[in-house]
Amino acid sequence: MKFFLSALLLIGFGRIVAQPFPIINPDNIEIIRDEWGVPHIFAKTDAEAAYGLAWANAEDAFAEMQDLLVIGKGHSGRIKGIEGAKADFFRHVIGADKIVNDKLHELPVEFLKYLDGYCQGINAFAAKHPEQKMAKSLYPIEVKDVLTAYVVSLSFMTEAAGAMEKIYGGKLDNEKVPGIGSNAYAVNSQKTEDGSTLLCINPHMQMSGTFHFYEAHIKSEEGLNMYGALFHGGTSIFMGNNEHLGWGMTWNYFNRGDVFKLQMNPKKKREYRFDNEWKKLETRKVTLHVKIGKLRIPVQKKSYWSEQGPVLNSQKDKKQFYAFRYPAFMDIKAPLQWYKMNKSENLDEFKETLNMMGIGLFNIVYADKEDNLFYVSYGQVPFREDSIATMKVVPGHDSRYMWKRLHALEELPKEENPDCNYIFNTNNSPFFATCDENTGLKLELKDYLDERPGQNNRATVLHQFFESNDKVDFEEFQAIKFNNTYSPNSYLMRKMAPYFKMDVSNHPDIADLLVLFQNWSGTADTNDFSSSAVMVIVDHIFREKKYNDRHFIADFDITEEEFIKAVQSAKSWFIDNYGTVNVPLHKIFVARKGNVEFTAPGFPDALAANYGERKDNKYVLKAGDTYTQFVKFKEGKVQEIRTLVPFGNSNHPESPYYINQSGLFKSQKTKKATMNKEELLQLPHKSYHPR
Repeated sequence: MKFFLSALLLIGFGRIVAQPFPIINPDNIEIIRDEWGVPHIFAKTDAEAAYGLAWANAEDAFAEMQDLLVIGKGHSGRIKGIEGAKADFFRHVIGADKIVNDKLHELPVEFLKYLDGYCQGINAFAAKHPEQKMAKSLYPIEVKDVLTAYVVSLSFMTEAAGAMEKIYGGKLDNEKVPGIGSNAYAVNSQKTEDGSTLLCINPHMQMSGTFHFYEAHIKSEEGLNMYGALFHGGTSIFMGNNEHLGWGMTWNYFNRGDVFKLQMNPKKKREYRFDNEWKKLETRKVTLHVKIGKLRIPVQKKSYWSEQGPVLNSQKDKKQFYAFRYPAFMDIKAPLQWYKMNKSENLDEFKETLNMMGIGLFNIVYADKEDNLFYVSYGQVPFREDSIATMKVVPGHDSRYMWKRLHALEELPKEENPDCNYIFNTNNSPFFATCDENTGLKLELKDYLDERPGQNNRATVLHQFFESNDKVDFEEFQAIKFNNTYSPNSYLMRKMAPYFKMDVSNHPDIADLLVLFQNWSGTADTNDFSSSAVMVIVDHIFREKKYNDRHFIADFDITEEEFIKAVQSAKSWFIDNYGTVNVPLHKIFVARKGNVEFTAPGFPDALAANYGERKDNKYVLKAGDTYTQFVKFKEGKVQEIRTLVPFGNSNHPESPYYINQSGLFKSQKTKKATMNKEELLQLPHKSYHPR
């Protein structure tokens, strides 16, 4: 399923429309690249601005954009081979084409025009640069293709693909698709030295590929004026700010759908019992075209459909059938909702867009120029009884077990303008988003809305920072995001506390590494031997026990025997690779892009969250601070924006924007950003039309 992982994007959105839209003249669009290579797109209409966004993104990362387009087109198998064919089959099973066609009427004409402009931009770039096309069969890209890619990708992101894989493989053990994390926090004027309202946007995703964030500014004369980050192939800014408001998003955790075990008729094939009736499964066939070497082999596959949704039979027991039901493949409103969020002018309008319930997941942390703060653990959450939501497999014979609606916005965990004047989320409990845990709200709402009951280190450090400071200035507000410390009160440190005090003399073979471990100050210093010891030992624990990000909050359970084994393994790794355990962190934890390598900043589950993947004798930065944005609202306007991407905005090694931010990233500094065209033109820039 590796190809699915590359598809976990929110992608761009679109579909075939009966009404033809005007051909866009690129001379009406101006792209201004600032000194950092960030594209600022200026146009008269929203559709023209979308065209410019597509063109600029393609200039910087066309390969990554096409990774998503092949999913929407259903050509993954033709291009990616067997792994790609899995994406095509998933696309077929969930009926992505059908839902796009059935829901067409729900998208307003002005938005379809916007999507059409985006597709025109992609097609124009592909026509001018045919050598960069992944395959000729992809083009032209139509609105339908992008919308379908959205349905498939969001369905994967909300775990529907995981449910399908478990059914197909005969494994239904309630495993979760791990989220990588993120930070978002905000304070109002009562919490700041100068009476400003401050917002931090800090998603943590992959350092390269389709999950890597792209920075852009898009402005039209029809009310669109948004600065921030999107994934390659997105048609709107996913998180950032306009001139009125801004928001950040972090991964949240709730039960996103259900798997149903069907009661099959022992006397008639393909019949299942539902509400005291025998119903026939609808058979759906598909021909997958799979690239094998230079050949494309047609492969016949079939799936089924029931009252509960798509159905597959287990490959371990072909007589047993399961259905799965997830909101993400029942809706196409997410791209429209992001577009409307981009154009919202106040908190009421923003909430109105959230009431669409079109985006499948994410915590949202919001602030605006009117000094409002708002937080919600958002998503398409099926409404059901707690007892049903905790079932690994739900009985499929009775409609009473099948959810009929989603939770409304008012039924989700949220905070608005809290008395202590700050809000935050770092993938921790949604009921602990401000100074105190909201136990009353937690008792009032459904239990399954909180599958992260507790605080990770990031939440603990951030909470302590706000509680210990009556007021903060903009510099302090930024600095805490780049903090590399672990609080002794954090969950992981409390769970590891016995091993920081164990008697080293009982383990002479690993005493040297244990001493380093126990001498750790709690701060990831790049020159420190102890920081290296902690990172490698904890990494061995996580890999051996198959832990992920959630274990920084809950279910971290390790015996002394397991800990000693991890230390022994870590020592062997140090000795094999360096001949000593006295290795500074900067030598083993590095960031790479192309031929460039430098010391990686940050530390796993520190607020400067960065996570390495062990490659040979180093830990190479794989995921973490993929985008950082700070916004300062004051006197009814955006007064300052500061941003950072890890390397640069382009994925082309020959581009001047390929690694031009690496120095900032290494030193954990940000660059000034602007939404003002006149200011842009006074600074080093490049201006052109997309043609």
